[in-house]
Amino acid sequence: MKKEHINFILLIISSFIANVGIGMAWPYLPIYISILGGVILDITLLSILYNLLGSISQYPWGKWSDATGIKKWFISFGNISYGFFMMLMSLTTSVSFILIYRSFQGLFSSMSTPTTSALIVELAGDKIGTYFGFYNSISELGYSIGNILGSYVVSFLGGPKSTIFFGSLIVLFSSLPVLIIKEKRLKIERHKIPFPTLRPEGKPGRFPIHLKDALNIFKTNRDIFHIVIASIFVMTASGIVYSILPIYFSYKFGEHYVGIFYGVEALSVVIFTPIFGYFADRKNIKYILLFGISGYILTYILYYLSFSNLMVIISEVISGMKWSAFIISASTYVSILSPPGKQARSQALFNISQTIGYVFGPILTVLVYSYYGNFLSVFTLGIIFAIIGFVYSSLKTKSITRAKNNYSKQA
Repeated sequence: MKKEHINFILLIISSFIANVGIGMAWPYLPIYISILGGVILDITLLSILYNLLGSISQYPWGKWSDATGIKKWFISFGNISYGFFMMLMSLTTSVSFILIYRSFQGLFSSMSTPTTSALIVELAGDKIGTYFGFYNSISELGYSIGNILGSYVVSFLGGPKSTIFFGSLIVLFSSLPVLIIKEKRLKIERHKIPFPTLRPEGKPGRFPIHLKDALNIFKTNRDIFHIVIASIFVMTASGIVYSILPIYFSYKFGEHYVGIFYGVEALSVVIFTPIFGYFADRKNIKYILLFGISGYILTYILYYLSFSNLMVIISEVISGMKWSAFIISASTYVSILSPPGKQARSQALFNISQTIGYVFGPILTVLVYSYYGNFLSVFTLGIIFAIIGFVYSSLKTKSITRAKNNYSKQA
């Protein structure tokens, strides 16, 4: 077996283990903070602080790694940071300290995101798409398994605190396999790195971009502008609902089922991502995009109307399907219509649109839930933003079909 293959296996083992731990811990963190007396603002700040600080800090971490060529130590320390601060969260009974630890977690764990992408490019050679696809699928599978394990830990040990603690231990352990990798310390050209479909905790973003570059791209290519605006609406809808979804599941169905529901969604993503990737290469991408956005609307309706575990499981299968359809079609759309030589910066704008949604959405959740005091208002607002994203995409995005290395525009 080639050294590159051995190194890649070590990387995906590390990622698989890390995502098992993340899948165990994350769904129960909002529940834990609510048990400690946290209000809706505290719960939504878990997403806001993590995504905001994580996205901002990726630039200096990525720049430092690019300058030195070192990657595995950044990945390892990023996993250690995530596990360490998650463990501290499980050991404290202070809501304020949990939010502080969560901020540091986003700040330091983000160093693994850009460096993992760069290491995959270093190991993949001319098979970048295949390596990224396999990496994403294995990582998502780990997340799904972690979700389900978390449910059983809650049942046996009687609360989310233990689940978060054991999940953090698993993440800490994931920092070891990657250190065995013998890297070449190549300095990777960032434009070679494709967009990832992996989305544990909804942590988007990887590429840095300057405001002047963004404005120039928007001026010269309205297609990128329109998909970014559509993404902001859709990801805001996502941020509105998913920032408090664990609380809703726990309130309506019990803590035990939260991880199971999350696990079903993650497994659905594993199954449907390659399917929609296949269709994106052969069918009208706009139709796949609209299918994905409509899935958000249907999922939120089903979430609220669900009265049994089976209905929620069906909802979660649809949820995984809509995420796969949206992220595959939108990222493919961006890659096709990006201005020559500006593919990475165009992808950066798309990534930033997700960050905006995951920060702005939970803020709206606080305002709406504080005023109306019920989950119906939250789901309704999420549906409204998803509908706006659907209508905007219908009117402003192009119908395009990619065939191998070419694409055709359709009227």
